[in-house]
Amino acid sequence: MNDDMRRMLEAIRFFNLVREESKRTIFCEPHRLDQVRAVIDQAGAADILTVRSSRSCPEGKLLVIDEGALEAQEREWQQGFLKQWRL
Repeated sequence: MNDDMRRMLEAIRFFNLVREESKRTIFCEPHRLDQVRAVIDQAGAADILTVRSSRSCPEGKLLVIDEGALEAQEREWQQGFLKQWRL
């Protein structure tokens, strides 16, 4: 494999990593779900933005959540908790 091909593969891997880490979940009011999804689809961002409805979402607001970061934080908390209780 030549250097140009290697650099191209590295760039593709980097782009995929950035794309995966850019994924977010948007919560909206239930009656706005179709509207928000349509806007996300029209923007071509459906591959990185997931839209969900929640009755807990404040009126007129969108909540953007990084679920990957929340999951990582939960794993870190669990590992710390388990370390604390090891004998």
